[in-house]
Amino acid sequence: MATLQMYMNQSKIENMFTSEVYEEVWGKKFGVDNSVGKIRRILLHCPGEEIRQLKDGVYEEEAGARILKSPSGRIRNYWKGTELPNLELLQKQHNHMAELLQKEGIEVNYLIDPTYYWTNLTFTRDVALMTPKGAILTRFAMYFHQGDTYVTQKFLAEQNIPIIGAIQGRGTVEGGSFSLLDPHTAIIGRSVRINDEGIEQLRTLLSYQGIDLIVIDMPAYYIHLDEAFVPVDRNKLLVSTFILPHWFLHMLKERGYELIETDREDPMLTNNCIALEPGKVLFSEKGIRTAKNLEKAGIDVIPVDISEINKLGGGIHCSTLPLLRDSIQEE
Repeated sequence: MATLQMYMNQSKIENMFTSEVYEEVWGKKFGVDNSVGKIRRILLHCPGEEIRQLKDGVYEEEAGARILKSPSGRIRNYWKGTELPNLELLQKQHNHMAELLQKEGIEVNYLIDPTYYWTNLTFTRDVALMTPKGAILTRFAMYFHQGDTYVTQKFLAEQNIPIIGAIQGRGTVEGGSFSLLDPHTAIIGRSVRINDEGIEQLRTLLSYQGIDLIVIDMPAYYIHLDEAFVPVDRNKLLVSTFILPHWFLHMLKERGYELIETDREDPMLTNNCIALEPGKVLFSEKGIRTAKNLEKAGIDVIPVDISEINKLGGGIHCSTLPLLRDSIQEE
């Protein structure tokens, strides 16, 4: 038996991420090592029957929103407005966004919750962090996202996308505060939704793939990095300089990035766009001034109306999770 085991040891896999066996097992239908390479697959959730539950919510002046609570009193969802959501308009806007993605040759996948209970599922960006070798499941700070992990695990398993880790215990991390600057550098924004324990767990999981993690602090009013920072081209970033720390902006410039300014006169979440490929972005049609800044910098802007989706608390970047991007090093 000892001789057999010594013989078998010839086929030992020292590092699964650097072995060609990893691709042999999992294939090539997933993987993200940057934030601007051509998107091939993307994950969405079209607002559906779960949104109708907001009719049972109550508008609360303190929050400035309609709040839906569970029987135990926990917040299950919110809506930024006194009137009920227009589900028909929500779906129309979301479907148009999906059509624009498909027009760009992107395969659109959908995340579905058959229970219709977890009503904040529209923002698929938060459910997982896509890396070169697979997905890292997030752990949400807020009650109203707790069911997202269940349906996400099921989807990833059905699609043969490996789950290479998960934020657990007291750690919290959400995808909207995560960005891959390049194949070896990731950024996380620490905030009320992302804590130190979650960050350290993430740092460890990324280190297995040779990815360093840069941490920046978000001001109290902002919960996610993508409210102020989104890569739009190989060496161009859309940034809200009035939100991000000076040291971080200085570091980006030192690394050779061109910073394109988000205009402060544009609506909230204007920065929340997504690069479909290097130099081409899907962008809120309300961000007129910022769109001009992007175009002056040579970025192709595809406008889309997401005004009703914004009332759920997020934008285009929040609503999209790329599952497969081209590596810009290979282009």
